[in-house]
Amino acid sequence: MALGKVQERIPFDAAAAASPHGPATVAVLTTDDVLPQELAVLLEGDRYRLALHGCPESFCDFLSDRYSDAVLLDLRLPARARSEIGRRLRALGRRSAVPLIGLCDADMPSEARVLALGDGFWDVVELPAGAAELAAKLGTWVWLKRDVDALQSETLLDAETGHYTVRGIKRRLRELIALVHRTNDALSCVVFGVDRVPDGVHVDAGTALELERKFSLVLHQQTRNSDIVGRLERLKYMVLAPNTPPEGGVRLAERFTSFSLSRRVDGDFPLTFSAGVAAVEGQNGQVEACPELLLAAAGRALNEARAAGVAQVAVAWGTA
Repeated sequence: MALGKVQERIPFDAAAAASPHGPATVAVLTTDDVLPQELAVLLEGDRYRLALHGCPESFCDFLSDRYSDAVLLDLRLPARARSEIGRRLRALGRRSAVPLIGLCDADMPSEARVLALGDGFWDVVELPAGAAELAAKLGTWVWLKRDVDALQSETLLDAETGHYTVRGIKRRLRELIALVHRTNDALSCVVFGVDRVPDGVHVDAGTALELERKFSLVLHQQTRNSDIVGRLERLKYMVLAPNTPPEGGVRLAERFTSFSLSRRVDGDFPLTFSAGVAAVEGQNGQVEACPELLLAAAGRALNEARAAGVAQVAVAWGTA
């Protein structure tokens, strides 16, 4: 593929508007040595940053990476690698939220291009003939993706799990801390996080997504009606348990971490979860003045639990 420098028109405005906090990150998956250099010329300037990858086996990890603004995939990969990519895309069960564009040359048959579109690609662009088309579409789609990201960051409920977002769970935390201040009741904050992947074990994006669905459903089904569940990030959740003293928060954490361990033994969960617990009981002016201290304490406890092993629980009683 020999690409010439393209005079951009649409991307000039679109990509600039899409990147208020820095250049758009474009992940490029190819085993070709020349294509990244040609793309660097095509997308030169400070609007894009290319992140180069050469491992087809980890392709789906790029799609779940919320920091990538677009993914360009070289469809000239061997047929076996393309088939595996298509299988993993179908296993995700949904179209990627990140613009996914296939790159091909004139020798790729139309049937293969249609198959790629059916697997979840947003478009297939022929190079070098479609270089200008690629630049224009990339700029427009990056703008769209960042606009959607900005809207989602303002929402209170997570679209994938139905739990609270970080913004939503922090709002509920402030409300509950205010209630604790008035009533002197107890409040436990439990943060669950997936344990570190053991050496030599690979968990691909499809497997991680399935684990996310299962653990999210378990939290939904087995917490109390009064408990409040939020998704902090991928495979990391927080449960706020009103009227629950520290001991109750520990029991809640142990129930779910033990459950994840038993599921791993059964082969249902590829990884386990550990938990950090922080709680406030009665008057604690420091925590009342800054609810974030409670969340920070639970986060530190989670790090201690992960360092201690798998499916562990560590406690920080809401202290700084």
